[in-house]
Amino acid sequence: MPNDELLVEILECQNNTRIGHITLNSPETLNSLTLNMVNEISQFLDKWELDPKIKMIILSGSGEKAFCAGGDIRALYESMCSSEGPIFAEKFFESEYRLDFKLHKYSKPIVSILDGIVMGGGAGLMFGCSYKISTERTRFAMPEIGVGLFPDVGFTSIIKTLPKGLGLYMMLTSTQLTASDTVFCDLTNASINSKDIDRLLKDVSKQTWHDESEENIAIIDSLVKNNSYTDEIKELPESKIMKELDKIQSLTDEKELSKVCSNILLNQTDDGWFLRGKNSLQKGSPTSAHLIWLQCLNSYNLNLKEVFKFELNLAVQITRNGDFKEGIRALIIDKDNNPKWKYDSVKSVPPEWIKRHTDPAWQKNPLEDI
Repeated sequence: MPNDELLVEILECQNNTRIGHITLNSPETLNSLTLNMVNEISQFLDKWELDPKIKMIILSGSGEKAFCAGGDIRALYESMCSSEGPIFAEKFFESEYRLDFKLHKYSKPIVSILDGIVMGGGAGLMFGCSYKISTERTRFAMPEIGVGLFPDVGFTSIIKTLPKGLGLYMMLTSTQLTASDTVFCDLTNASINSKDIDRLLKDVSKQTWHDESEENIAIIDSLVKNNSYTDEIKELPESKIMKELDKIQSLTDEKELSKVCSNILLNQTDDGWFLRGKNSLQKGSPTSAHLIWLQCLNSYNLNLKEVFKFELNLAVQITRNGDFKEGIRALIIDKDNNPKWKYDSVKSVPPEWIKRHTDPAWQKNPLEDI
């Protein structure tokens, strides 16, 4: 490898079968995706798809804090500050979404080991994987409202798979999900203890893998749900989402975004979990809240290709017109935690402003060919 942002190895398994293993290797940035990492992962996937000996792919992150916390926020900010305009940001989003789409459509199983933080770009990698494994350290969230973006990387297609109202609530409140939550919501397939990750990698090398994806997924599922693994996670706390789902659904069961936001903000509670959500919504970008609402409306109507085209258009327009630049400045660059959003409340955002984000950003969407 020309650099160490990715660690790549081939796991030699039984009967001359192999697994390609990619580890995101930038723990100091919580394994955040750079454009180079996106392109390298894509190239390895193309190469391995043509190799008949490689039967499966594993994605993981280095360090104990994160699988992947998102994209290269600083590089995106610098692009939006450029006198030439956000050219790099547009290229990054297009390349990232192409990779995410490729993961969804890949002909061989892709297993993700989601140890630590999974947000933003990391969630995009996760969504495209065939089999997803969380750990006791997993913290999944789509917190983009806090930086004036929107939960992208294909999340528009995931909303409809979640319990009613949950996706909307998660996006508006930046709510973090634990391993138990992700399993309850079918965002992940199973959980193991983080101490068992190395053992799992050794155990997969002891298997013979096959040409049929379903057969290999069944093997990995049987392996991680074996007592030797499940015994190590019996003490995981129960899912907070499962416990509070009725409440979440009562807060979000409205026909208007403003009423949902009002319900969340006026929710009388001393539960720190709900209070953190209220705080995130209160501080978040009102424009982002409207884009989130739009995502929910579109989730059932768009196929996967249309989702990525829809999200790329929103992402590019928000780099040109929206609150994203200001959100990064306030939270990441200057760290004053006091973003000056274009509009100060959900109710004050005019329809024509949201329309500017859905208007075509080009004559032809760059993802037309995926």
